[in-house]
Amino acid sequence: MANSYTYDPDAWHPALAGLVAGAIAAIVAALVSLPLRSPDEVVANSLSVVIGSLLLGLVSGMLWRRIRLSDSALKVYGWTMAGGFAVAMMAASLVDVFVLDNVAPYAAPLAAIIFLTLGFLVPLLAGVTAPVWVAAIPVLIALGLGIGLFGRGNVASGDLSLDDIDTPTTTVIASGVTEAPQIAESPLPAAATELSGDVSLPADLADAYETSGGIATYTVKEILRGLSTEGVGASDTVQGIFNPDGPFAFTIDLQSFESDQSRRDGKVREWFDEFPEGTFRSDAFTLPSTATVGESQSFDLTGDLTVNDITLPATWLIEARIETDGTLSITGETDIVLSEFNVPVISSGFVTMEDAAHIEILFSASPTG
Repeated sequence: MANSYTYDPDAWHPALAGLVAGAIAAIVAALVSLPLRSPDEVVANSLSVVIGSLLLGLVSGMLWRRIRLSDSALKVYGWTMAGGFAVAMMAASLVDVFVLDNVAPYAAPLAAIIFLTLGFLVPLLAGVTAPVWVAAIPVLIALGLGIGLFGRGNVASGDLSLDDIDTPTTTVIASGVTEAPQIAESPLPAAATELSGDVSLPADLADAYETSGGIATYTVKEILRGLSTEGVGASDTVQGIFNPDGPFAFTIDLQSFESDQSRRDGKVREWFDEFPEGTFRSDAFTLPSTATVGESQSFDLTGDLTVNDITLPATWLIEARIETDGTLSITGETDIVLSEFNVPVISSGFVTMEDAAHIEILFSASPTG
């Protein structure tokens, strides 16, 4: 098959054509990357996608420069792009298996966009005779988009909010876990009455409340090959019972935490294999004397946190809200030192974790009937 390509000495250099094609591919891929679950935002983000696409564009342009005048140049170029995609996916699969989970699902659509765009556009753009400054426009747009969208993708977050339990199907984690747990409505006693306005505490509340299926998250800072990131896991096993003006206690199945990395989850299960239950108990759960239904109240709650059969004092920042249906919505957060609870601090050539964790809980509690 004869090559139909006609060389024009006034046209863009193939490397420049490749850079422009890479920039166009980068703009599309960066936007597509936002709703995807990044395996790690430090290494897989809008900026890294843009830079990778630009570099592949340059390489593709140089390849086209070498083969453009040969027989069957378009066919060879097309098969090379297909082969490049296959190699990229094999590499992503190996990383997925041996290093970092979810790399292949993240990389597949982005690689398809980039290689298809380069396959179609590089030969076409190599015939463009526009001024060189025109080529700078898509490149600058791509770089600006990559920088502007950095950190705005579907990344892990352990932040919990009272508003996350408005409905039984509310997703409570922005992203980062395999399946974000969802808090379920606690059943109300048949005699529950609707509340509104100001109430006196604890007189206008039930004597005791209980919850099941509440949510807990952990956030641990990690260093991944010298770059700072965060490991986030979630569990929907929080169960507790408390009095509005007295004892407060809850438990968590520590082995049930799930993150976006199976290797991390395996380590967590190992750490708590002997003592899988974590507990917190306090005798000082005291609400303010008055509150307005639907408005939150914040206060500190000090008690004993037990992990790995080690009990240490812990102070939680609690935010509580009385709902119109008589339930209490509660979220809390605290920071712990992992080594104090006999949790090994990983320090390897690939990942190093800090000796600290941020813990959050969220649940809706109903009066005991």
